[in-house]
Parts: sequence; C-alpha cells; structure tokens
Amino acid sequence: MRTDAVLLCLAVLSCRSTPAPKAPEPSPSAGPAAPEPAAASSVPPSPANPPATQVTGAQPPVPNAAGQPETPPAPVEARTSAVETPSAPPPGIDLSALDRTVNPCNDFYRFACGSWLARTPIPEDRPQWGRAFSEVLGRNEKVLRQIVEQDARGEPDPANPFAGMVGDFYATCMDEEKAETASFATLQRELQAIDRIEDPRALARRVAELHRGGARAFFGFASRQDSRDATHVIGGVDQGGLGLPDRDYYFRDDRKSQELRGLYLDHVARMLAMSGDPQADAHAHRIFQMETTLARASLDRVARRDPYKVYHRLDRAGLLTVAPHFEWNDYFAILGAADVQAINVTAPEFVRALDGLLARGNLDDLRTYLKWRAIEAAADMLGARFVDERFRYTRALTGAKVLLPRWKRCVQMTDRALGEALGRTFVTTTVGTEGKAMAKEMIVNIERAFEANLATLGWMDDAAKKASLYKLHKIDNKVAYPERWRDYAKLQIGRESLLENVLSAARFETARDLAKIGKPVDRGEWRMTPPTVNAYYSSSLNEMVFPAGIMQLPFFSPEAPVPSNYGGLGMVMGHELTHGFDDQGRKFDGDGNLREWWSPRVAKAYEQRAACVAKQYDRYVAVDDVHLNGRLTLGENIADIGGMKLMIAALRAKRQGQPPTNVGGFDDEQQAFIAFAQVWCTNYRPEAARTQALTNPHSTTQWRVNGSISDNPDFASAFKCARGYPMAPANRCTVW
Repeated sequence: MRTDAVLLCLAVLSCRSTPAPKAPEPSPSAGPAAPEPAAASSVPPSPANPPATQVTGAQPPVPNAAGQPETPPAPVEARTSAVETPSAPPPGIDLSALDRTVNPCNDFYRFACGSWLARTPIPEDRPQWGRAFSEVLGRNEKVLRQIVEQDARGEPDPANPFAGMVGDFYATCMDEEKAETASFATLQRELQAIDRIEDPRALARRVAELHRGGARAFFGFASRQDSRDATHVIGGVDQGGLGLPDRDYYFRDDRKSQELRGLYLDHVARMLAMSGDPQADAHAHRIFQMETTLARASLDRVARRDPYKVYHRLDRAGLLTVAPHFEWNDYFAILGAADVQAINVTAPEFVRALDGLLARGNLDDLRTYLKWRAIEAAADMLGARFVDERFRYTRALTGAKVLLPRWKRCVQMTDRALGEALGRTFVTTTVGTEGKAMAKEMIVNIERAFEANLATLGWMDDAAKKASLYKLHKIDNKVAYPERWRDYAKLQIGRESLLENVLSAARFETARDLAKIGKPVDRGEWRMTPPTVNAYYSSSLNEMVFPAGIMQLPFFSPEAPVPSNYGGLGMVMGHELTHGFDDQGRKFDGDGNLREWWSPRVAKAYEQRAACVAKQYDRYVAVDDVHLNGRLTLGENIADIGGMKLMIAALRAKRQGQPPTNVGGFDDEQQAFIAFAQVWCTNYRPEAARTQALTNPHSTTQWRVNGSISDNPDFASAFKCARGYPMAPANRCTVW
C-alpha cells in the first residue's frame, strides 16, 4: 500500500486505506492487504492510506492521536496477568483450501482457494471475509480486547506507562448509557457553538475547531513533506467535505448510484432530526446541494494519483488570493498554525469553488452544513439511535448484515486514538527477536532480487539504473514496532463522555501534526499502529514499514516453511518495494523529491509498459457489471506483479544448494505461489466488492492473484502451463 504512503491492503479487509480525502504526499503505498470498505466518512480500507497521512478535517472518526515520541525501552516484560494469544492456523500452505478439480493454469485463484471459499461464510457483521487479513485481524482484536479490559480494571502493565489512559478510553466507550447522555450532551454543545456563528470570522474559527476535533468540514489541512524538497515540512490544504464515498457518486446515473444518493439524503435528514433540527428534510436537501457543488470541483481519484497534479505551492499569500471570502488568518490562529506560510494546495480549483460557495451562501446554510459535519463525525460515539441510523446507511456500501459487537468497535476506536500506547503491550505478545531478525533478512533478500533484476532490464539506460540503485540502497526499513514510542502524557482522557475523549484525542493529534510544520522531518515516525494488519511504502520518506500486526500466520512465522513465508510476507515486502518504482513512486527520487530523474526515452518506455497493465485490469469484472479501473488500481497492480517476481527470485536465492521440500506434492516454488494466493482467499458481499471497485486503488482479490500470476512466466514454468492458457497468455504485461 502506499501512503503517500502506499499500503498493501485488499481494499476492503484490513487496510486503513482507508476513503477520507487526504493531502496526497508522495504516497505511502500499502502493500498487499485488503481493508474493509470504508463508509462515506472514512478512508477506503486499503493499506494505502495510513492515518498519519490524512489531513485535518478529513480524519476517521477517531484519529491516530499521539504525542511527541520518546525514547523507550523497546518491548519490555509482559504484565503479570498474561494475555492469551488465540490459536493460529498451522504453518505452511493449507491443502484443505485447494480445489483440485480446477486446473491451476485456468484459474489459479480458484485452484488455491476454491474449497476455502465454498466452506467459509462471511460473518454477519462483516462486508467480506478473507483467510489472511480478516482472520489475523480477528485474532489481533481478541488480544487487544484482553489488553484493554485489563487496563480498564487497573491492572499494572510494565510495558505501557499509559495503560490507565487506554483503560479509561475503552471503559468509557463500553458504557452505552453515557453514550446516550454524556456524549449527546457533548454534541449539543458543539451544535450550540455553531449556532453562535454570526460573521465570516466566526465561521472560519468554528471550521478550525471542527477540524481540530476531526470533523470533515469543507476542506482539510495538515502537515506534509514538501514534494519538491522532502527535507521540509509544510502545510497542505486538500479538498474534502463530502458525505458520499467519492465525488463520482454525486454524478453517476446508474440505478444503484441513484438509490444510494436517495438513501444518503434520507440519512442526513434523519440524523439532523434526531439532533433536534425541526427543518431536517429541507436542510438535508440544501446540504446535498452544497456537497454536490464541492464534488463537481473535486479532482477524481485517478487524477489525485498523479503527484504533479496535486502539487501547487501557493503558500499563504496565494491561498488568500484564491479564496478571499474565507478568513484564513482566523482559521490558522485557532487551528494552531498561526504562523504557517509554506502551503501546498492540492486542488486550487476546489478551493476556488469553495470560495464561490462561501461568497454566494448565507450563514443559515453554512451553519446547517457545519452542523451536519459535526453530527456525522460524532455519530459512532453517540447512543443507539445514531449508531443504528449510521449503520442503516453504511450497510448499503458494505453489505454487512449486523453491527460489529460493541467491544470490537471500542477496540478499534482505542487503537485509533491511542495506537502506540496500546501497541506497546501488543508487541510483547507477538513478534519476538527471532521473528524480527528473520523478517529483516527477508527484506534484504528481496532488495537483492530487485538489484539483480534491475541489471537485466533492456528498456532502462545506465543512468536510470544507477539512479534506481541509489534509491534502492537508501530505502529505510521499519519492522514490527517503532524504535521510539509516542508520548501521550499531555492527552487528557476521562470516564465521562466518549465523544469528549474522541475530540480530545483528535485535538491532541492535530496539535502534534501541525507542530511538525517548519521543523526537520521526523524519520522515526510510524504512520500505522503496531497491531495494524498491513504494511506501506512512503515515497516522500523512501521507507517501507511492516507492523507487528501483519507478521503472523498465514503471512509469516519462524516455524513456517521458508516457501510459505516468502509467498506470504515475502510477497508483501516485494509489493511494497515495487511501490517505490510504480507509476507514482518512480516520480520521486531516492531522497524523496518529486522530479523527473529518468530520461524522456526511459520514461516513455515505462509508460508504455504501465499502459499495458492498465488495459489488462480494465478488462476484469469485480462484480455484476462493474469492472476494475485499471488507472485507479495501476500502482497496486504494478506492485503485485513486481512483488511476485521479486518474491520468487529471492526464494530461489535463499533455497539455492538446499534439498527441495515437498508438501502435498508441491515443490518449493509451487508452495510459494499457493501461499501467496491463499493470503487473498476472500468472500465478498456484492455491495463491498462494488464499493471497492469504484473507490479503492486495490483490485479485488481474485484479480490480485490471477492478474499478477498471469503476468509471471515463473508461475507457468512451476505449474507447467502451456502457452495460451489463461494463466500463461501469449502476451504478458511486465513493468519490472
């Protein structure tokens, strides 16, 4: 996955790629994971959108709050009351998951996963269920539940100095009565403050307060590395303020899109009415009109993947010129960035459209819009009426039949608010010293495979190869957990109002984030929490990050056979590494700067190869009549294809001179390919597959497997697929 950072998500199972808009920095790319389809208010679940890359005003309901890093003792001894680790599947490939009636040369995904798909129902509270991401996430949640419940009981935790804070947050979240009363009272205070807006300066101040608390009003603002000078941290204004999952949902004319717009309009009206608005229906229509205006001026997801299209250093003076009807000075003063001058504006046309809306709008409409943004941001922290109504809307996007149990929702909220505090204890239960060392060795082997492959590429000239080697050798690899943990000492968490705790965590994170502007880049910061089942690559930092959460079976285990470790976590590593050289990553040099560091001839040769991949994936059907978008998913598909090639090459080098193994009749390389495919065994609800295909940069899992497999001649050799079979086409698309 890429974040600008790139994640590895599936796009619906485990990533936080989440779909809230973010200021596209040099992407972190998420690796091969799959996030849960995001609701309209969150980032699409894809390992490509780590929380730290989200902008103020475009954050998930609970941000990844954190204080300044401190120097810790790395993982310390476990607490007295031991945390039980749920049982994992046996190491190695799962022979019972295979469907041997399917020819692997026709449909390798069905061959590797067919029996598992047939016997595995989707849990009622999930939009999809996968053999790897979902099941690891489920086990991690059980571990985290034990930790937060022990913290809530006040049991000592030598690993975490903030255990009391974690316990207070979780205990308050689990108190449904307080959600009905204290959290609702907190919301009412927020709405009353909006009612007091009487002029443009007060409007700007209130927008700043909403942004500090994580609400997505009008636009977003956050720190970001300067794409042209990655040593500097500047401010970033980004488009935002929409309630539907994507700007195109406001304009598609197919039946399902029309139905979703109708449902959303009704949802807004119901939420307003429950909050005390006597004109809820009329106000909902006006809110939708305002959002449509903003959507029309928003860049689409494909355009936002081009780092040149989202880089506009207008700075503060230029921002005031583009949008003179918004009181920026008041906004920045309240937000906590009073002196910021260096600012990138990702979408100037959006900001101009927002200025026009402010110039034409009346304060009544603007207040109504801000109230909706506050209500939407608070909904998950309120009583049953609000939570149930929110679910009524989001189930149309996910297909889930019932709400997640409250404890699971509260574990997720706690992780988002206090992820590195919770993570301190989590890592004592998972990755040991041996596992971390093995993972680092695998990364080195994957990088060596990339270097060896680079020398064979005829379409690159010597200068491009030399520059690519420089970038490869500068990649910083982070494994399992941070070397320096974040310090939450100044964060205030109580046991009265869950919503107040969430707002407090969001304000804390906003202050931490904005404090980075004008200071040297902190290369020790993590953009994912340790329990996250995902990984990412960041172009601006030129780093790969593999949290402890994903370093588990079936991805990886010190006890697992080498081929299955490489097919699982090794493929994830190859995927993330290739993100550094995908259609976005290749535009950033080894120092993280956006510039053209290849000759025009080499760049053209690359684009021709990338276009082949885009056309290939355009042909794939995700669900019903919905095809994948080859341009939207291009970076992830290039990373899958390249990651597969690196994985098998690294495995060969690792196993050279060693006796071959045999599991169920499969040799080393066949095991690795099967292990890769079985990471992606996933059953989708139709709604979830549709949402993923329309909004997520990751292809649905069938095509993550069959697409990359069909482009890999090593697979055809391993399974003796004759030329012309679907998994061994006459013409393959290969970039790296």
